[in-house]
Amino acid sequence: MLSVVVAVHNQIGHNQLFLQGIRKYTTGPYEVVVIDNHSTDGSAEFLESQGCRVIRNAENLCYPESMNLGTRNSTGDYVCHINNDLYVGPNWNGRLIEAMERFQLDAITPLGLEMMPTPALTDWIQARWATIGQGRLSSGKTVEQLQDKIRAMYGDWDAFCAHVYRNFSEVIVDGLNGSCVMIRRSTLEKIGFLDERVQSADWDLYYTLRKREDELGDVRRCKIFGGCYVHHFIRATVKGKREPFACTHPRVSIHDKWSRQEQERLWYKPNYFRPVSGPRSFREVIHRHVGKPLEKLVREFQRAVSWRWLYVRPEKIVELHRRQFQVLGAGVTGGGSS
Repeated sequence: MLSVVVAVHNQIGHNQLFLQGIRKYTTGPYEVVVIDNHSTDGSAEFLESQGCRVIRNAENLCYPESMNLGTRNSTGDYVCHINNDLYVGPNWNGRLIEAMERFQLDAITPLGLEMMPTPALTDWIQARWATIGQGRLSSGKTVEQLQDKIRAMYGDWDAFCAHVYRNFSEVIVDGLNGSCVMIRRSTLEKIGFLDERVQSADWDLYYTLRKREDELGDVRRCKIFGGCYVHHFIRATVKGKREPFACTHPRVSIHDKWSRQEQERLWYKPNYFRPVSGPRSFREVIHRHVGKPLEKLVREFQRAVSWRWLYVRPEKIVELHRRQFQVLGAGVTGGGSS
């Protein structure tokens, strides 16, 4: 069975859309365990009325502490730590679990705005969401307003997800999408659950699994599966008004826990932590002082007229994405190698 563990602090519109997606698209036996961190907008009552197991806190707990609390109160063999400002696709859990079994993984995450199969496709879809999502707060939006964003961005959501699966179902690459991490309960028990001191829980989890894979070999690092896509509204709760965290445990940054040398060795992006040295080229200087301001003006204009996407036929938006998959995602190869 699957345990879906989610922490919420207000954002009832997001909570309603999140649960709509879970109820519509999750297959097989599952439970939804909600850590309600002192919501005051009726979120806890709504989620309870929909059959979720809600653990109510009188204060706002941090993310890793919330996930550990939810995991300890769940029963599934698979646990998914998931954000409430996220919308899942058809059979999202079945596809992730099937890929975990096929590639013998301990943790897996789907594609999303943060990570697509190629850097070019990632840049394109992020730029499109910056326009459709208007780069503004999604906190406080109603479920209907959030549904409009999904429709304008993807057209036919089911058809879009089907194209993702057809194009990238054989793709498996290093990395993680921190808004949706599925992991075996047995693996969590091996590593002692999330380190509650570190707020960058996704990075810390990846490092922990990767280091243990290298040293003990009894787990495998997290991978991204190309055949599953979820939409993340990105940092909705952080951008909204939230209570300060009430956690009393010590806190350390990811850089306090992991040395720079360790991060360079363990992180999945080569040279990610190495400084860029040397003078900028003339082209780089022109792009910084001329190109970037022009790009910002164009993006602001596109945001101003982004409402027009609501009136574009869904199949045309799906076709736009399909063409970009073929062009910007071309040459991607699959495989479960390290």
